Amino acid sequence: MNSKNLITYDLPTLSYEDSGEKALHLMNEYRVFHLPLVQKDNYIALISEDDLLDWDTPEQPLSLAEFLTFRPAIAGHTHAFEALKLVKEFSLSALPVVDEHNHYVGMITTEGLLNFMADNNAVKDTGAIIVLEMEQRNYAMSEIARICESNDVTILCSFVQTNNESGMQLLTLKTNKTDVQALIATFQRYNYNITEVFASEYFDQNLQENFDMLMHYLNV
Repeated sequence: MNSKNLITYDLPTLSYEDSGEKALHLMNEYRVFHLPLVQKDNYIALISEDDLLDWDTPEQPLSLAEFLTFRPAIAGHTHAFEALKLVKEFSLSALPVVDEHNHYVGMITTEGLLNFMADNNAVKDTGAIIVLEMEQRNYAMSEIARICESNDVTILCSFVQTNNESGMQLLTLKTNKTDVQALIATFQRYNYNITEVFASEYFDQNLQENFDMLMHYLNV
């Protein structure tokens, strides 16, 4: 999905003539921590609440501010993942979208990105979630997919991340089934390390096993 599909036009823009106090009021009203400074359709800077709160003279116009050098932005034709990357990198509540001439187009909010992730990563679909841990050299999605298919399980989406401390790779799989006991057994047979499983049947079974062990202990 292109970033332009996530644009919201509901957020106001700021101008040089607006005071810092007005900017803070608008951020509070629209529940964001960032608003763009736009002059004659040109994107000038992204104003943050932190900068405004640290400003000694917020009653003055923004044209006198010394923090107008922060200008993250993204082009509308880029993928939404790039917008997500910038929002994460700079801890933004909203990201400006510009055209090829640096003209302001609109904003992408964190809420819009969250909805995009939910709609496009099977979050709403029913199914178990399995997290595998492995060395990077052993990561082979083709084999993992084959193991799932052999158990009649479809991978709806997957995420890969690296543990910065251990260097190990974590693969999160969202499947189309809630009963994944057979799949888990197959992964274990192939020596995959399963760190987490989120499935009602899996937890129900573990709860029953723990209960049975407790009853056995109490009867001894």
